[in-house]
Amino acid sequence: MTNGVTTTGTTTTTSTPVTTATTAPGAAPATSTGTGTGTGTMTEDQLGLIMQGHVAFQALWAAHELGVFPHLSAHPDATADEVAKETGLPASSLEVLLGALRGLGLVEEHDGRLRNAPLAEEHLVPGRPGSYTPMLGWQRHIVYPGLSDFTASLREGTSVGLRNFPGPGDTLYHRLAVHPELRGVFHEAMSGLSALANQGLSASGALGGSRHVVDVGGGDGTNAIALASAHPGLRVTVFDLPSVTELARQNIERAGLTDRVGVHSGDMFTDTFPDGVDAVLFSHILNIFDPPVSVTLLRKAYDTLPPGGKVAVLNMMQNDTKDGPATTMLAAPYFLAVASGQGRLYSWSEYESWIREAGFSGYERFGDLPFFHGLHVGTR
Repeated sequence: MTNGVTTTGTTTTTSTPVTTATTAPGAAPATSTGTGTGTGTMTEDQLGLIMQGHVAFQALWAAHELGVFPHLSAHPDATADEVAKETGLPASSLEVLLGALRGLGLVEEHDGRLRNAPLAEEHLVPGRPGSYTPMLGWQRHIVYPGLSDFTASLREGTSVGLRNFPGPGDTLYHRLAVHPELRGVFHEAMSGLSALANQGLSASGALGGSRHVVDVGGGDGTNAIALASAHPGLRVTVFDLPSVTELARQNIERAGLTDRVGVHSGDMFTDTFPDGVDAVLFSHILNIFDPPVSVTLLRKAYDTLPPGGKVAVLNMMQNDTKDGPATTMLAAPYFLAVASGQGRLYSWSEYESWIREAGFSGYERFGDLPFFHGLHVGTR
């Protein structure tokens, strides 16, 4: 198998992942080697940054709201006076904001001229293929207030942070149905995250040869549209709650793909998956739940598929030593306190074990996908 690590039964072969890094048998791909601080090398400045993390994010959010990054992208080497005019900020206020952005390494200043730092230019300018900006509103309006109840959630073992989002249901996903503004913020973030991951999913070729994919919990249709666009002969069905599939339907119509991409409303736990599919995709879904629930969903996929059918699990990954990358390690508090009261971003070996426990014999993993993502494929 090219572009991944293939394991069938007890035979393991190693080949090149999606990028040029080499993955040893059973090891996590290169992007999942930790950036955690378990080695004891943290500096005092890094500790201070953690203590002031709420300030750091608010500086980032203010710069995003005020359009600092796109302005500096369009006008590199702008002066502070020019940025003040663009943002409408008093000079003293801009000095405070620019000081925070320089301290965070997001903006550089040379001889009184300002420009985005390379990572800010790559990821913080809206509309860029690798932009992280769709996820910022979700952090500001959902994660940020919800995590104020993290300690209480730890003590009670449930999502106390949901009280910030009143409504029916025991998960954020159900409550968003009565918060249309927040629902839009959430799906913009998930769409942005999926857009990053889908670059790797399409490049992997993992679903090549499939004829009909059901995207379980497929949200606003971002995954389905990307898959259908990359594979002209492929049919894709978005399976999600009724309040979500209507949004997906609108996006599919805008993309001009109604002939090959459809929606099927239902609950992934209580309703059957659509018939006639030969591949099931779980993208950013199994991380929401505890392991037994994930295995149940994988078994449901197994029962839905014909012999030779595939299940694909796409998600951000912990490494197998569970000490990094820091970005993925910090997701668990959100799932506990806000999203569902369970779940986290799991490791490579955990996903592999669940896929095998669900009955799938063939197994492949694809690493080095964008933004700490990995892809697991099981074959019935």
